[in-house]
Amino acid sequence: MLIIHGDNIIQSRQKLKEALDQARQKGLEIVRAEAKNLTEAALEELLGATDLFGTGNFIIIEGLHSLPRSKKKDALIEQTVSHQTDNLVLWEKRSLTKTMLKKFPAAKVEEFKSSSATFKWLELLGTPRQKQKLELLHQGIAADSDYFCFIMLIRQIGLLIQAKDGGKIAGPPFVVQKIKSQAARLTMAQLLEVHEKLYQLDLRQKTSRSPLNLAQELDLITLSL
Repeated sequence: MLIIHGDNIIQSRQKLKEALDQARQKGLEIVRAEAKNLTEAALEELLGATDLFGTGNFIIIEGLHSLPRSKKKDALIEQTVSHQTDNLVLWEKRSLTKTMLKKFPAAKVEEFKSSSATFKWLELLGTPRQKQKLELLHQGIAADSDYFCFIMLIRQIGLLIQAKDGGKIAGPPFVVQKIKSQAARLTMAQLLEVHEKLYQLDLRQKTSRSPLNLAQELDLITLSL
């Protein structure tokens, strides 16, 4: 059994792709399921399924530990614990705690965490500390990749726009307060302008029409905030 978790989704998705490629080379049938769509009966059928030759499928379950707290979630986890096999992968977009992982003592666990530099860079947007922002961005790119920083910037700008517009921000109170405080340092016009820049940058990257590389583009956007 393999558990892939952590907030660096790009690296964790790459690891999942490697596991899928290995399964395909072995001739296994790939079966993917999102935990939010599973019932206890459906999961039991999924974990017990075999192909015509008696070979177990290669099963990926996404987001099991990210489900809202409920009896259903507990039951699905217990079912998974009792059906641990080499051909089962749990993928999570968050880091799991030691308590969560304790239920799977025989599993191979790989965690992919984002660097603190990336989050510190995002938190400084809207401040005049240009040199520090660029230094943190470059550290984040070195640790997490320019594309990951790009995706996280899109997410952060979206949260700031939501906060500025009076929308409800999901997350712990201290995180919500940080987002609201940061949004107060920026105008809606600034945020919408950056949102449009990110959209245009995404188009240029997909069509290879940008004269600058992604890291250089992120430098410019960082300096504009």
